[in-house]
Amino acid sequence: MSKTSKQIVQEFSLQKIGKNGCGQQLRPSKYKGMMNFATYLYLLRYSIVKKGALTAYKNAMARQQLPTSELNEITWGKTLRLLAYAYDNVPWYTKKFKTIGLHPKDIARPEHFNQVPIVTRDDLMNNFDHFVSTKVNPLSVKVSYTKGSSGEPLKVGMGKFGSAEIRKWQMYSWWGINPWDNVASLQQGVPGTGWEKLVLNVLGWPKKAIWLDPNQINKKGIQDFIKKCGRIRPKLIRGDVGALDAIADFIIDNNLKFPPPKVIWATAAALTKKQEDKMNAAFGAPVCDQYGCSEINFIAAECPHKKGLHVFSDSVNLEILDEFDIPVEKGNYGRIILTNLDEYHFPLIRYENGDIGRWLRTMCTYGIGLPLLDRVKGRISDGIVLPDGTVLASEFLTTLFDDFTDSVKQFQIIQRKSGSILVNIVLKQNHIGMEKIEAIARHRLQRRIKNQVRLLIRNVGGIKNYGEKSGFIVKE
Repeated sequence: MSKTSKQIVQEFSLQKIGKNGCGQQLRPSKYKGMMNFATYLYLLRYSIVKKGALTAYKNAMARQQLPTSELNEITWGKTLRLLAYAYDNVPWYTKKFKTIGLHPKDIARPEHFNQVPIVTRDDLMNNFDHFVSTKVNPLSVKVSYTKGSSGEPLKVGMGKFGSAEIRKWQMYSWWGINPWDNVASLQQGVPGTGWEKLVLNVLGWPKKAIWLDPNQINKKGIQDFIKKCGRIRPKLIRGDVGALDAIADFIIDNNLKFPPPKVIWATAAALTKKQEDKMNAAFGAPVCDQYGCSEINFIAAECPHKKGLHVFSDSVNLEILDEFDIPVEKGNYGRIILTNLDEYHFPLIRYENGDIGRWLRTMCTYGIGLPLLDRVKGRISDGIVLPDGTVLASEFLTTLFDDFTDSVKQFQIIQRKSGSILVNIVLKQNHIGMEKIEAIARHRLQRRIKNQVRLLIRNVGGIKNYGEKSGFIVKE
């Protein structure tokens, strides 16, 4: 007989957590899912400012160990409650449902959920105020902005205390990281000074944290960052994939020794196997991938067994659909559709964020029952579209130089406004020769381009940042 959520909560609440890590340093055979007394006290202090944080964390830890059937019941129950709330209190959903003659009571079973209209990026861009609940003070809605591959900024709202911190601590427990362990971050949004910094320091004590904004990455910035890491010896390095990749290059190129953390947390872009191996070698620690987006920060993450990304399905209802809005079978790729089950200030129900992914058929043997998602391949819009409608998919483009890992340090593919394609390559010192690399890359690309647009391949000294991220694929 399976344990109930309440029983699991009672069992783990104040038990000791076993030491676990990620990848090569520590690989536990089974996840314990327990909380030690020091963690309890830390989260209790945090709950003084963020009400309910400790209880929410306990619940999340309990749910991740439930059988699939019980976890699905929780997901569906939260989905129904959110639908009813949005219909009554969120103007966009109220109007949309009434226009198509749909009522939340019509959505009685999970298979009825596909009747709910999909929310698009354009819907958010054109109706931001109508997605804010009438039950909340608009000033309590935290606003964030993202600039997607289309170049158009997107404004997104969320409650000031959602489930983001809970999911972060949940991931920490998988990786053997304590909430108060020292952290080094390579992300935008570096904390400022004054009250903001003071509050973070008080809440995080005794944790020490250092930051480097990815937009400020240069030789001096990297050197200072590495020195600071040597002083505080962070257990966790968290960063955007592009920033981590740049730091890893600097460490390897200059033959530096980095104080090894316990785990590298990579996010904000698709992570390739080549990048993961490089980061592993440079930082001396395994890499765990985390998937999220500006609209919903925490969607899924890898555990130490790295058999896929565990979807936080008790807080996110994730669907994968084909071009006809029909769910695909496990193992097949499709469009990712998201419902944020914990967000009532600015509800997102069946939101299409533009990513493509697939469910994995396997289950994790680590002891976490959350369903597994394969690593997200990237955005649908990341592909380069040719005049005849052919799409050069990101999966193909990002592997263009996989046969030249000993010669190619970095590369970037740019589709210019004119339609022409520019490939910039940064070579390592001991390379086999630009002529050979260019010839093979040109052959592979022309087989698909078929001379429809101009193709230029050149050797450059460095890769330029475009906007917020330094991605493999850029469209002007």
